Amino acid sequence: MLHKIQIINNLHKVFRGDPYINSLLGTAGERLDNISIKADEIEKEYWFDTMSAIGIAIMENQMDYKCMGKTIEEKREEIEGHWKIAGKCDLQLLQTIANSWRNGQVAVMFTNAVIEITFISIVGIPRDVDALKAAIDNAKPAHLPINYTFRYRVWGLLPPKNWEYYKKYTWEEVMKKEGI
Repeated sequence: MLHKIQIINNLHKVFRGDPYINSLLGTAGERLDNISIKADEIEKEYWFDTMSAIGIAIMENQMDYKCMGKTIEEKREEIEGHWKIAGKCDLQLLQTIANSWRNGQVAVMFTNAVIEITFISIVGIPRDVDALKAAIDNAKPAHLPINYTFRYRVWGLLPPKNWEYYKKYTWEEVMKKEGI
């Protein structure tokens, strides 16, 4: 509708009221609007965080890779991680892959010939960690071992609440569950 109005407003005022001209240029404006909408949809396919299921399927086919994620967000993260594997493997590449994973903050270090991956911002084992493990495993050199470190709570780190509050959880939930 925007292009239709714009085209007609660009005409001389004598022609703006002519029904034939309005019909003819209105149709052209509607076509331009449709093209503009399609162009916006195509632009979203270039970015991993806005890619549709169709874009993900195309990327899977082009990369000869099948996503393990169940939701579209998990698949987007997986595709992004797999896309970034193509570079030379170094600590920066592994950190880039870990940063594309949106389930918390991850630190990647290399100490004593071991890749150390530490989950910083999430307590317990995060959801969909297998996709991150697969992406890192595909990118790293085969001879280097990986050590994953997860955060857990101990009694001293629990918020000060009474026993009535904590007794509705199991110890495993208290130790690993986010938001307690």
